[in-house]
Amino acid sequence: MCELFAMSAGQNYTAQDYLPVFADKSRANISGWGIGFFRDGQVHIEKSCEGIYAGELVHDSFQRLARVVDSRIIISHIRCPKAGHQKESLAQPLSDHFLDHHWLFSLTGDFPKAAGYQSPRPIIPEELLAARVFEFIRDGMEAQLQDWPDLSLYQALAVTCKKLITDYPGEYIFFLANETVLFAFLNSAQVLIYHPPEARGESLVLTTVSGGLTRDPDNWWVYPNQDRNRGQILIISGADLLYQGHL
Repeated sequence: MCELFAMSAGQNYTAQDYLPVFADKSRANISGWGIGFFRDGQVHIEKSCEGIYAGELVHDSFQRLARVVDSRIIISHIRCPKAGHQKESLAQPLSDHFLDHHWLFSLTGDFPKAAGYQSPRPIIPEELLAARVFEFIRDGMEAQLQDWPDLSLYQALAVTCKKLITDYPGEYIFFLANETVLFAFLNSAQVLIYHPPEARGESLVLTTVSGGLTRDPDNWWVYPNQDRNRGQILIISGADLLYQGHL
């Protein structure tokens, strides 16, 4: 399965202590990678269809980006070979602008039925399941807030996610972020969260990698979800987990 990484902080930080470990622990996923972040309110994404490893070393470009990218929110995706995509443009994260925000989106799981969703406004024309799910989320949130303008982003997302797992059953884990807030949704597997001590309470690291990205897995809070019909959402802003609840 593809693996996800995210960092949320109260100010711009690099993820140089964690992205290389993320790459190392995702060594089996050699089909491509991407790193997305925000700068001056705009989304920036660097991605590649090359393997995360070049011989025995993490890809030079990935290592460089881990050192130099600084942002309040960073999202990374390492693609598994089963994804089958060779075009760089089809690597994740994905991005779009809606509801007055720029958004980053990254997804993993098993959701073949989502291929049946047809958006009136495709993000990309290619047959990419992650794009169909992102379009469903975007379209659903926009529709909810058009009908009910007083809803919060969380409420619009929660209703949409419930509809997603009802209309297109499958196993989903995704990170969705604008420049100030990060949402994590899962209805299978788990998401792990860690407070880096060197950041003195100013950042939070999330991943799908089993055992986390440090030597001691006991330092990671694990949020599992085994019921595909009842997902959960985490809301993170800065270094704070603001909310965790089931749909």
